[in-house]
Amino acid sequence: MAIEITPKAHEQLLKLGLGAGRFLRIDVVPGGCSGMTYKAAIDDQSKDDDETLYAEGAVRIVATAGISMFMDGLKIDYSDDLIRSGFRFLSPVAVKSCGCGSSFAV
Repeated sequence: MAIEITPKAHEQLLKLGLGAGRFLRIDVVPGGCSGMTYKAAIDDQSKDDDETLYAEGAVRIVATAGISMFMDGLKIDYSDDLIRSGFRFLSPVAVKSCGCGSSFAV
């Protein structure tokens, strides 16, 4: 399984303090108008069923092994535009997304 982190997203993750035991945990949860949404948070507690999706330098991204079908090919980008700045999760497995782009369906 491969995910892609753009250089801009990688830089922003470093600014959030990843490294020294801290990593980004991604999950897929029910929500939004299309059914599912990505949830991401800085974590420092590993779980037995964690799967490392990405590791480069101080940036490590993990997810629970059971959601790997939603992660294959995921691209994480960061936008610093004025209206909607923040991380963007672009999934090739999504067949539908809502107008605001915050939820998806497979």
